[in-house]
Amino acid sequence: MKRLFLLITGLILMSNLTFAQDAVRDNAVKAINEAAIRASKIVEDTVAKEKYWYIKNNLTFNTEQNMFTNWEAGGVSSFAFSTFYKGFFNYSKKKVKWDNSVELGYGKMRQDNNGEGIFDKGNIFRKNEDKIELNSIIGYKAFSSWNYSALINFKSQFDEGFKNDTVLVSSFLSPAYLTTSIGMEYKPRPYLSVLLSPLTGRTTIVGDNRLAKKGNFGLEQDGHYDFAFGSYIKIFFEKEVFKNVNVLSKLEFFNDYDKAPFLTNTDINFETYVTMKVNKYLSAFINVQVVYDYDFSTDLQFKERIGLSVPLNF
Repeated sequence: MKRLFLLITGLILMSNLTFAQDAVRDNAVKAINEAAIRASKIVEDTVAKEKYWYIKNNLTFNTEQNMFTNWEAGGVSSFAFSTFYKGFFNYSKKKVKWDNSVELGYGKMRQDNNGEGIFDKGNIFRKNEDKIELNSIIGYKAFSSWNYSALINFKSQFDEGFKNDTVLVSSFLSPAYLTTSIGMEYKPRPYLSVLLSPLTGRTTIVGDNRLAKKGNFGLEQDGHYDFAFGSYIKIFFEKEVFKNVNVLSKLEFFNDYDKAPFLTNTDINFETYVTMKVNKYLSAFINVQVVYDYDFSTDLQFKERIGLSVPLNF
């Protein structure tokens, strides 16, 4: 009798244990299913968002060295390096278009001016590239290829710049230019846009007291800020024109309504960057920039760069 009682008790305990294990298993399966459903929704949302965003990043590294030792034709040994970043973050959904871009560049070079070697302490590094540019333009479709648009543009540099190694002409945020405008944008193709803005404000900032004392960049002596109201035109083009050949080009005009005559007081900035892919690891590039800024100089400013780079796209 006692053995029968123990057997029945054991069966009851095993049954309860089995039910408990089943309950635990069912709860675990339920939790896993719920987690999978939530994960799938996140993936679906992410995929849906990616349809509206176009993101492109490009980082390049450049270096160059020239070495001359007892060279009959003469020459100056030099070493140079630079790095550039271009990022595009564009959003498009129904009637709304929002294009954002970041352009950063910095480089230095060193020449053997004293004949004692490139890295002799008598030779110094000079910057050969220095750029900060941020752009954001938002548009709402008006009709056909025209959009109501608003733009914010910021330009400056990272480091100090000198003329003849002695005269300071620029430094971080000195000068810096902040441009805001409202107007119409003509965008017939994804790679081409023309912004026309009769309502534009441009603020010139000089944070460095050494430069503010000189009264450069159209500012009064010891002035740190200047605001100008005028008109602004920007033409932007970015496209792979041939296989492995990409062209990015910008042309900008700004005219201050308080300054006359119109033509000689219109600031102009033209820049073209051509990239030619050599192979998976190397690219050749040509960069040309021409600037006319009456507040800085009545002469044209010109910059040209040609070389090879190691690109990284992501």
